[in-house]
Amino acid sequence: MRFGAIFLAALLLSCTDKKSVPNDIIPKQRMEKILWEMIEADRFISQYVKKDSATKNIKQESLKLYDQVFQVNGISKMQFEKSFRYYLNRPDILKALFDSLAVKSNKRKEEIYRSRK
Repeated sequence: MRFGAIFLAALLLSCTDKKSVPNDIIPKQRMEKILWEMIEADRFISQYVKKDSATKNIKQESLKLYDQVFQVNGISKMQFEKSFRYYLNRPDILKALFDSLAVKSNKRKEEIYRSRK
């Protein structure tokens, strides 16, 4: 009987979707979108705000832009941080997430390069 219960438990665990995320975690595709927007915010800071660093606090401006990203996506900073920590502890999902962001970035670079030709 014990063997049967152990076998059944092992079977159930092996059938669960290891790539699914808990309900209180931002789903992978949405997290990818949010991270992309944060990367765009960082790009804006580095291209425009840093040039005006005499009158602007770069860290403060970054935090403002991040808050706007959270607001637009209907999440809180706490939700983002909790989800990001979850993904950091799941390298299998995190790698796929960052790979998608890298592909998106490379496509954008190609589009910019083509438009300049």
